[in-house]
Amino acid sequence: MKVLLTALNAKYIHSSLAIRYLEKYCNRYQEEKNYSIQIKEFSINESLDQIMAEIYESRADVLAFSVYIWNVEHTLSLIDRLKKVLPEAILVAGGPEVSYDPVEILEENPALDLIVKGEGEETFRELLAVLAGKEPEVLEGIPGIVYRDKGGQIRENPERELIRDLDRIPFPYTEEELAKLKNKLIYYEASRGCPYNCSYCLSSTIKGVRAFSLDRVKEDLLLFIRNKVRQIKFVDRTFNYDKKRAREIFEFLMKNRGDTSFHFEITAELLDEELLELLQRAPEGLFQFEIGVQTTNERTLELIDRRMDFDRLASNVRVLREQDNIKLYLDLIAGLPEEDYQSFQRSFDEAYALNPHVLHLGFLKLLKGSKARADAGHYNYKYTGEAPYEVLENEVLSYADLLKLKNIEFVVDKYHNSGVFANTLDYIFRQHFQSYFEFYERLADYFQEKGLLRKAHSRLALYNILHDFYRGRVTGSEEELGIFTAFLKYDLLLHDGRVRLPDWAESDTIFEDFNEWRYNFLADEKNLERFLPHMAGKSVKDILKQVRFETFDYDPTTDSRQKGTYIVLFDYSKRHTGTVLLCSIPC
Repeated sequence: MKVLLTALNAKYIHSSLAIRYLEKYCNRYQEEKNYSIQIKEFSINESLDQIMAEIYESRADVLAFSVYIWNVEHTLSLIDRLKKVLPEAILVAGGPEVSYDPVEILEENPALDLIVKGEGEETFRELLAVLAGKEPEVLEGIPGIVYRDKGGQIRENPERELIRDLDRIPFPYTEEELAKLKNKLIYYEASRGCPYNCSYCLSSTIKGVRAFSLDRVKEDLLLFIRNKVRQIKFVDRTFNYDKKRAREIFEFLMKNRGDTSFHFEITAELLDEELLELLQRAPEGLFQFEIGVQTTNERTLELIDRRMDFDRLASNVRVLREQDNIKLYLDLIAGLPEEDYQSFQRSFDEAYALNPHVLHLGFLKLLKGSKARADAGHYNYKYTGEAPYEVLENEVLSYADLLKLKNIEFVVDKYHNSGVFANTLDYIFRQHFQSYFEFYERLADYFQEKGLLRKAHSRLALYNILHDFYRGRVTGSEEELGIFTAFLKYDLLLHDGRVRLPDWAESDTIFEDFNEWRYNFLADEKNLERFLPHMAGKSVKDILKQVRFETFDYDPTTDSRQKGTYIVLFDYSKRHTGTVLLCSIPC
C-alpha cells in the first residue's frame, strides 16, 4: 500500500514538522512492513492545479493531509478535486483545524473519508496497519478517528490517550532531509503542551506539559548543528517553563555553538538573575526570543485567563536589550476582551518603550475549540466565518478601529521592525512625540492619504516617504528638517554602502577636491592605524571598495544642533557597519 503524507505550508520557506513525525513514527513501529510512505510539501501560494497533478501522479492508495488555519480552505478544495479523479483512494485529514468538529467536517466534505483527531502518531500508525491489512471493519477499534462506515454513516471513536513517553517518537529529520531543507525554516519541539491557559490559545485545551528527555533533546540539537542548519524554530509554547531545564539547553547550545541559530517562545518574567547572567554571555546571533505581551490591560489579562507580571517582564527585557546579543520579538494582540482603541494604544506604548527589535501586532483569531470562541457572544464578537476566524469587531473595538490598527501594523513593520531607521526614529521620538503610537498612527494616516498602504516599497522609497512625511506633517522648521535629514541620511548609509543619494540627502556644503582628500587620508598610515587598523597593508583602491566617506550638515553621531560640515567614515568590511566622525571642516 502506498501512502502519501502532504502539507500545504503558509510560505515556501516553511516546512512541515507534523508529516515528518507521522512518517518516522509509522516507519519505526510498522509491524508487517506492508506499506510505504512518501512525503510531499507544497505552499498555499502554488497553483492547486499543479499541486493536484503532482499528488495524482504519486498514485498513492492513501492520501493524508495536515490541516491548519492557513491551509484548510485550499486543502479541502484539493481533497474534493482528488476524490473525483481518484475515487478508490482513501483521503485522510488531521491537524487542529479538523480535530475540534470532525463530524461536521465530514458532513460538509463528502470527499473526505476519515479524520485523525488530536495527537496523531499512534493513531495514524494503527490506521495504516488496518488499511494495509484490508480490514476496514476494524476501524471501530482505533481510538482517535472519525470515519464513514460501509453504509456511509459517520462514526466517532473515543479519544486517544496522549503519548506519555515522547522519546518513543523518532527524530523527525534525516540528514538527507536536512540538506534539502538547508534554506528553509525548520521546526522542532522539546516539549508539548503549555502550563498556561490563555483563552485564545488551543494549547489551553490540553492540560500540562510533556517533555522529551534532555539527553534526547541534546542528541537532536547536535544533529542540527553538525548539519549546519541555518535556523531552528522551537514550537514549544513556553520553552522556559522549567528554569533548570531551559538553562541546561541554553548552556549546551552555547558550548556547542555552530552556524545554527535558535528561535524560542519564552515567558520573560520567568527569567531569574542566574539565567539572565547566562544569557548575557550568549554569542550574538545564537538565540532569538519571542515574548508574548499581548496586552498590558490588567482587566483584559484577567478575562483571557493570562497571568503576567508586566513589570518583571519589562525589567528582564531591558536587561536583554541592553546586552543586545539576542534578537527580541514582542507580540501584541488587538481585539482582546474589553481592550478598546485607547487601551491598545497604552499597551503598544508600554511594549514599544522596551525597544524590541521587532514588535509584532497580531489580531485576535477565535480558533475552533478555544475558550475565547466559546465566549464570543458575551463580548459581541463578530469574526470571519472562514479560517483564520479573525475578529472584525467587538463591543468596545469597531471594524474602523481595527482597520486603523492594521494600517499601523503596516508602517510599524516597514519602519521599526526593519531595523534600518533606528537613529531617525530615536530623533523623532526625542523631539516630537511623547506617544510612540501617535507617531505611527499619523504616519499610517499619511500612507493611507497618499495611497501607499498594502503596496510593496523599496527601502529607498521608504526613506523618501519618511522624509516627505516629516517635512510636510511634523515640522516647518528648516533647522529641525536639517537635523532630521542628517539622521535619515546616516541610517540610509549605515545599511546601504552603494546607494545613490537622493536629492534630499545631498549636503549643502560642497567639499572641493573631496576625492583627493579621501585618497590622501587613506594613504596616511597613521589614519589607517587609528581608524581602520584591520585594513593595514591594503592598497587605497582596495580600501575604497569597502568604505565610504560622506559629508553631513549636522553631526549624526551626537545630539549636537551646530550646523557645519561633518565628514563621517562608513566601514562596510564587518558584519555591522562601523562608523566614525572623522572631523568637521576645516579638518
